[in-house]
Amino acid sequence: MTTLTSAFEHSQADFFAQLERRINEKGDFPALSKSIQNIRQLIQDEGRNIAGVANAILSDFTLTQKIIKLANSGLYSKADSEVTTVSHAVVVLGLDTITNIALNIRTIDTPSAAKSEPGTVSGELEKAVLASNIARNIVAQSYVANGEEAIVCTQLHHLGRLVLVFYFPDEWARIQQIAGGDEARENDAALKVFGMTIDEISHNIAKDWQLPEKISGSVTDLTDNMNPELGSAGWLKTMANFSGKMATLLVNNISTQNLKNFIARYSGSLLLPSEIIWGSIEPIQNKTSQLAAHPELEQGNSESDRSRKRVAAGLLELSTALARGMDFKSALNIALETIHDSMRFNRVIVFFRDADQFKASLYCGNLKPETMAQLCFSKNYAADVFHLSLAQKADVFIQDVTLSRETTIPAWYRKALPDACAFILLPLISNNSKVGLIYADWKEDQTRVIRPREFSSLVMLRDYLIKALVKR
Repeated sequence: MTTLTSAFEHSQADFFAQLERRINEKGDFPALSKSIQNIRQLIQDEGRNIAGVANAILSDFTLTQKIIKLANSGLYSKADSEVTTVSHAVVVLGLDTITNIALNIRTIDTPSAAKSEPGTVSGELEKAVLASNIARNIVAQSYVANGEEAIVCTQLHHLGRLVLVFYFPDEWARIQQIAGGDEARENDAALKVFGMTIDEISHNIAKDWQLPEKISGSVTDLTDNMNPELGSAGWLKTMANFSGKMATLLVNNISTQNLKNFIARYSGSLLLPSEIIWGSIEPIQNKTSQLAAHPELEQGNSESDRSRKRVAAGLLELSTALARGMDFKSALNIALETIHDSMRFNRVIVFFRDADQFKASLYCGNLKPETMAQLCFSKNYAADVFHLSLAQKADVFIQDVTLSRETTIPAWYRKALPDACAFILLPLISNNSKVGLIYADWKEDQTRVIRPREFSSLVMLRDYLIKALVKR
């Protein structure tokens, strides 16, 4: 008997007691940073809808499991109603709860599944997403009525593996050693280490979470050939198993012919022709293969990625601080520091309305304190960029002050900040009231291009700050 095996003494009670302790120590699963950025941006969009929010959530295992679990908890669920789709969960929980989850969830940075190491947290999270994309493409061709259930079941089919990878990394390494990297042998290896198979671990967690039978039944592997009806619980389990195994094959860059042979074995149980299934998977295979061969295609601009990650971290810090009762001025300092650091601005200044003027109230970066007194302008409208931003509720980027018309850039600004070459303005508007404005600039040797996703991140931070301002 190995040391790891004896540590749990083949006792399910020991394992789940240890799991609870480790959850308390490490917290919930991290989410993929790109997924959280997408959902946070979508939540701020006034044109959002439930379908759009649900699709964004379904792009991440952690978001999916957290929201499905919460919607089925005693706090929200009804005795006669089970929540088996994210769309239903969004309705049950409400967008405020979804927003709170998205703002407070931890993230992990990761490359694509084509490049992530299998057996790592990021690798397994990416593989769960890849599997759900496979299921998504297939159900789109099958016209099954409950297609979203198949995507949810496919995501949560990875529950047991992710629990072990994240909370029991040393034991998981032992499982991999025993299994020799063969997923088909992992259940037997887990039995030696924990006294339970991965399927048993998954099933018990799903049961503890009170997940609906359709979902809890799909977290385990198939034990025999099933001939289910389209859309039934058995069909959902088959789809989850097929998509998970297909994701592994794609990550391992298996040949096209072997992929087609694998599809042929499942097409009968999935009640779909092999051609339809392959047509759903081929685009994913092409993309996965392309990224594996040319990883630079997904790297993007490193500076842009860095700035968005800094804003995401600032949002998390800000939301946590406000939830703990931090005063607004301290929270505002966090926001200004985040903006300053995110895009390496020279200085960031916030103006607030004070009687008949907008005055500089706080700053971060390079600014002489005595200059603050010069940074003010009348509330009465003038045809300059500051008043236009406030009047039109417009986020503004002036790329070169020297090329702007003299009337656009006010005299008080040119006198107070002569070294500013480029700047942005983010108006603070609450209930149609002009509360203030956030200003950030670069000097001539610092100026850079702002990418749309970077600007969106700053706008999202500003919008969250406005919500905090309203609540104070």
